[in-house]
Amino acid sequence: MRVIITPNHQEHQSPYEIWNGEQTPHQEIPARVENIIAALKNTHHELVELEQKVPMRILRAIHSSRYLSFLSDFCPTLSDGEYKYPSVFALHAQTEDRYKYPLTRLGFYSFDMYTPLSNATFRVALDSASAAYQAAFEVKNRAQKVAFALCRPPGHHAEPNQMGGYCYLNNAAVAAQFFSQFGKVATLDVDFHHGNGTQHIFYEREDVLTVSLHADPDWKFPHFSGYADEKGAGDGDGFNLNIPLQQGTTNSQYQRSLVKALTRIKEFGAEYLVVSFGADTHADDPIGGFALTTKYFTKMAKTIAELELPTVIVMEGGYNTSKLGDNVVSFLSGF
Repeated sequence: MRVIITPNHQEHQSPYEIWNGEQTPHQEIPARVENIIAALKNTHHELVELEQKVPMRILRAIHSSRYLSFLSDFCPTLSDGEYKYPSVFALHAQTEDRYKYPLTRLGFYSFDMYTPLSNATFRVALDSASAAYQAAFEVKNRAQKVAFALCRPPGHHAEPNQMGGYCYLNNAAVAAQFFSQFGKVATLDVDFHHGNGTQHIFYEREDVLTVSLHADPDWKFPHFSGYADEKGAGDGDGFNLNIPLQQGTTNSQYQRSLVKALTRIKEFGAEYLVVSFGADTHADDPIGGFALTTKYFTKMAKTIAELELPTVIVMEGGYNTSKLGDNVVSFLSGF
């Protein structure tokens, strides 16, 4: 399998996150990708460095122009090694035009305190999105059925006009938007946390089905999104499926829910598939809560591969860094 990697991901390394009012070590670190690459080098997969850039028309189709302009303009104003976190959230504002103070604008475009900006953040996030674009482009235009975008930072929490959950640009949505030019697309999110950004980007569209298996938001992040009654709106009514799961979900319980998700994708008649894969569903993940095993990831992937669709796999979460490489290799082997 072709694996698209972005060497400059190491330039983004958030020093800490604020959780429950406490400053804690940041979970989304460069070692995550480095351990995956080390594990993949011992396999038959082909690692290739990023060669293509995502077109701005694709980004503007999934993110607001104001949000993209904010990221591109704000990040270069920061000095080397400086990371800015929001401290005021403009919850009742309709537009950020009147706000001149930089941190107020940062709060307008953020929904948590896990996702700071540095002078490298937009550049690195753009390459991460480009990896997803290149993977989709290659699946569409080369003689290959599946490709893996080793994205960092991850993307499925990135909203149309907000960053959060370690995510800045929505990588899975980039791949889905590209594929949507050629046929019906399904996104399948198997990260531990609900992909709120992917859902909201496509929530009113009928050409992209969004399906997610994740921890019930009543007990896990993002808390405000991922409930079973969120089914889409307008033209997209009925084209969003959430399957929230309880703490301690086992391999067999997850497998039953996965079959349900894939049944909906078949009914939809998808012609392309984008899989948001997060290994934070593993039993030993420090911020997870399921009981999935490394061996089960292979079965999960084999079940998904039975759809026999042109597929892009996009890397999302997974924070047990020491086991992350083995977990990714196990999942990719299923394809």
